[in-house]
Amino acid sequence: MFKKSIILAVAMVSILAIQNASAFSWGKINATPDMGIGYVERYGQLEVTVTVSYQPYYFGYLPIYVEVNVVDKPTWLTVAPSPEVFTLKPSETLPVKILMKVSQNDIKAGESGEVKLQITGKLVSGGALRQIDEAKLTLIVGYNPYTEIGVKAVQPIERAAPDREIPFTFDIINYGNTRVIVDLTPAKQPPADWKYVISPPTVIIEPKKPGEDTYPYATVTVTLTTPHGAVISYRNSWQDFAIKAKATSEAPYYTKQGTSWGRATQEITLVNTHEVTAYFLAKNKGFYVPGMDTVTLIAAISLIAFIFSKRKK
Repeated sequence: MFKKSIILAVAMVSILAIQNASAFSWGKINATPDMGIGYVERYGQLEVTVTVSYQPYYFGYLPIYVEVNVVDKPTWLTVAPSPEVFTLKPSETLPVKILMKVSQNDIKAGESGEVKLQITGKLVSGGALRQIDEAKLTLIVGYNPYTEIGVKAVQPIERAAPDREIPFTFDIINYGNTRVIVDLTPAKQPPADWKYVISPPTVIIEPKKPGEDTYPYATVTVTLTTPHGAVISYRNSWQDFAIKAKATSEAPYYTKQGTSWGRATQEITLVNTHEVTAYFLAKNKGFYVPGMDTVTLIAAISLIAFIFSKRKK
């Protein structure tokens, strides 16, 4: 009886020692993504499908518990496996969706990072002496450009006399995540007797950096010259005009083409181009005498009126 107790104790110690040691590899998890490289949109979602299967090395009938863990990712990206935990039978496959979205809008387009996944499994029967070899995956995720600009006019309505310059100043704001080149052209041509100058006709604006409170902008001035007649004349008219600002991104944009990604060559609004229009209104009111300005003209008219009044007396 005493010997049996000793044998039982030794057996228990041996089992515990074996459990604390490395377990025996009983099978493995296979994981195959449908793409190794992908690009996420600023307001979109990137979806990668990972096909997961369980393969016993010897024999197996019972399923395993599977868990998908995100062990590393870029700080500007959220990653969510769906499903995250599930059971899997031997030789059975299950598609797992890896959903990725941008969490910080002030990250510059072209940034990329690694999403590292660890897929582990355990036998539902416990299997203290048997382990399932895990699968590890690394996905490369890039950030696609998003191009958007806005216009903020300081004073969209101005008044002046004939043959005068009216400066209209406005800001072009870069709300996108990429460096843009903005070309400014008339969206609506004013009449031929109204002259205008856009300065500068092209501006370059950097994107917002992490931590900045405001969006970058560039200031543009459109100078109108009011029309006048060839002889003494009086003007009292309004004229509207518009300036078109077209932003073009310098960052490449990638689209999914079958099972791979390739650089897009077409022009896509809010991706690599964006247009806005600024509207203005100018009033041309007053007298015009060739070679004389308004003050001189008023003084001359006043003098003539004074002389005539004296003669009548």
